[in-house]
Amino acid sequence: MKTWRRIQKIAVAVGMSYGLWLGTNVNATDADSRNAFVIIALSAIIAISLMPDKTDTATV
Repeated sequence: MKTWRRIQKIAVAVGMSYGLWLGTNVNATDADSRNAFVIIALSAIIAISLMPDKTDTATV
Protein backbone atom coordinates (compact mmCIF):
# COMPACT_ATOMS: atom_id res chain seq x y z
CA MET A 1 0.00 0.00 0.00
CA LYS A 2 2.88 2.35 0.78
CA THR A 3 4.43 1.73 -2.64
CA TRP A 4 1.12 2.52 -4.36
CA ARG A 5 0.90 5.88 -2.52
CA ARG A 6 4.45 6.73 -3.59
CA ILE A 7 3.61 5.92 -7.23
CA GLN A 8 0.51 8.12 -7.01
CA LYS A 9 2.51 11.04 -5.58
CA ILE A 10 5.07 10.74 -8.37
CA ALA A 11 2.27 10.57 -10.97
CA VAL A 12 0.71 13.76 -9.60
CA ALA A 13 4.03 15.63 -9.66
CA VAL A 14 4.94 14.49 -13.17
CA GLY A 15 1.42 15.04 -14.52
CA MET A 16 1.10 18.55 -13.12
CA SER A 17 4.58 19.53 -14.32
CA TYR A 18 4.09 18.15 -17.82
CA GLY A 19 0.57 19.52 -18.11
CA LEU A 20 1.63 23.00 -17.10
CA TRP A 21 4.64 22.90 -19.41
CA LEU A 22 2.55 21.69 -22.34
CA GLY A 23 -0.23 24.20 -21.77
CA THR A 24 2.03 27.22 -21.38
CA ASN A 25 4.31 26.35 -24.28
CA VAL A 26 4.52 29.29 -26.72
CA ASN A 27 4.04 27.07 -29.77
CA ALA A 28 1.14 25.09 -28.25
CA THR A 29 -1.72 24.34 -30.61
CA ASP A 30 -5.36 24.03 -29.57
CA ALA A 31 -4.93 20.27 -29.32
CA ASP A 32 -1.90 20.71 -27.06
CA SER A 33 -3.81 23.04 -24.76
CA ARG A 34 -6.74 20.62 -24.59
CA ASN A 35 -4.42 17.70 -23.84
CA ALA A 36 -2.69 19.73 -21.12
CA PHE A 37 -6.06 20.46 -19.50
CA VAL A 38 -6.94 16.75 -19.52
CA ILE A 39 -3.57 15.81 -18.00
CA ILE A 40 -3.92 18.41 -15.24
CA ALA A 41 -7.50 17.33 -14.51
CA LEU A 42 -6.48 13.68 -14.21
CA SER A 43 -3.54 14.62 -11.97
CA ALA A 44 -5.90 16.61 -9.75
CA ILE A 45 -8.21 13.59 -9.45
CA ILE A 46 -5.26 11.45 -8.35
CA ALA A 47 -4.21 14.14 -5.85
CA ILE A 48 -7.72 14.28 -4.40
CA SER A 49 -7.74 10.49 -4.00
CA LEU A 50 -4.58 10.78 -1.88
CA MET A 51 -6.33 12.89 0.77
CA PRO A 52 -6.91 10.99 4.00
CA ASP A 53 -10.42 10.10 5.06
CA LYS A 54 -11.97 12.36 7.71
CA THR A 55 -13.88 9.52 9.36
CA ASP A 56 -13.05 8.80 12.95
CA THR A 57 -12.16 5.11 13.32
CA ALA A 58 -11.60 5.15 17.08
CA THR A 59 -13.91 2.94 19.08
CA VAL A 60 -15.21 3.81 22.53
